[in-house]
Amino acid sequence: MITAFSYSLSTILGILRENDPPSFEASGNVKTISTSSLECKSGSLFVPLRDKRDGHEFILDALRAGASYFLCETNHPILKKLSSEQQKKAILVKDTLIALGALAHFHRMRFRPLVIGVTGSSGKTSTKELLGNLFQFLPKDQVVVTEKNFNNEIGVPFTLFRINEKTKVVICEMGMNQRGEIERLSRMANPKLGLITNIGSAHIENLKSPENIALEKSDLMLGLQKSGVLFLPRTSPFFKLITKRAQKNQTEIIDWDFEKDPNLKILQTYPKGFLLRYKGEEFKWNLPGRTLLSNVTGVIKVGEHLNLSKEQIINAIRTYKAPDKRLNIKKSRYLVIDDSYNANPESMRSSIHASIQLSNHKPLALVLGTMKELGKFSKMYHELIGEELRNYPEPLLVTFGEAASAIAKKRKVGRNHSFPGDSSDIPKIVELIRETLPKGSTVLVKGSRSMKMERIVEALLGLKT
Repeated sequence: MITAFSYSLSTILGILRENDPPSFEASGNVKTISTSSLECKSGSLFVPLRDKRDGHEFILDALRAGASYFLCETNHPILKKLSSEQQKKAILVKDTLIALGALAHFHRMRFRPLVIGVTGSSGKTSTKELLGNLFQFLPKDQVVVTEKNFNNEIGVPFTLFRINEKTKVVICEMGMNQRGEIERLSRMANPKLGLITNIGSAHIENLKSPENIALEKSDLMLGLQKSGVLFLPRTSPFFKLITKRAQKNQTEIIDWDFEKDPNLKILQTYPKGFLLRYKGEEFKWNLPGRTLLSNVTGVIKVGEHLNLSKEQIINAIRTYKAPDKRLNIKKSRYLVIDDSYNANPESMRSSIHASIQLSNHKPLALVLGTMKELGKFSKMYHELIGEELRNYPEPLLVTFGEAASAIAKKRKVGRNHSFPGDSSDIPKIVELIRETLPKGSTVLVKGSRSMKMERIVEALLGLKT
């Protein structure tokens, strides 16, 4: 990633509170900041990060590409491989990822836009886009919304770097894998408002318990500005725990429950969505699945808190379009619901309900891949999906992956088939569906990203009509 970042070296050194090396000349400037050596150019500040490979290994590449300066962890072995002239371009820090966050926080705090932070176990991206839609009345260059799924300790800084003197609103999505990440991201972005979509089981392998997930998500309040507000579904697990924590933190909570909301009602259910009524006005929400309507209600609560008009709120919902690979509907021999982007128990349940609604009593196949990052809870959560599917015996169930087979074993009723999860299984799955379901049937494809479920989508779309 690369983006504009116009600062003097003396300012950068002041932000990072590091002493420059004796030979360092602190009179230069940078124009861009990048974590990719391939994108560096003259005026770039290169930030090497540790992932599957150590980004420090690419410092020489960044310098050859034209990078003017680079961050480097103190005493890193790469320094010995650099010439004295190259070492003059080093800005030494203890941790390059923390330094990236510090630079982003400094940049964000120079400006005064309305920042809204969004987190949750599922539904973050759709809710983020809906919140962005609330501000369609503003020029596009005044609204910054997290791009794609850039919601981690690398992506959030690059969202914040996009803020400038024109920016009025920032919608900042925040994800996590480990305990403590939401607090760091929230303190970095310093939102005025925070919204938790739900509290589920995503990343329970790392966080060890449902309560720890609730604590982690509610850490969003720790970075809110004074007089900030946290929006939270009343149906959330550990709701009382979070509200008590908010009282201690002096954070106001605005909660909601779609099923009991007096202002938003379902008037009619269609295969592809709902006819809704909000404060007396009717309009369509063009996505199936009641679960998503909780997030819609949360966005409405934010709009009401900001005193947006009924028309602005309704327009945000009516014009929403699902992001790529999020319940995308594609037509070939079958109506294929491509929800291959990711999966956890909450999003899996939501997608199943949506596909049942979309199939409209016509033949349906559920192709469900393994849900990852569930740790010791994996079997339990897969079996819970199977138990729920007992209520829907009609759809053909196909599981993909060893852990996912627990769904079929627990379901027991209906037609159930399990495959190990190898590439060689894909033609067998497609042939099974072709032999079982008539043309025009609906097929849901969903699983964790590492299962590469899009391969099954592509194979289904390749069938001759």
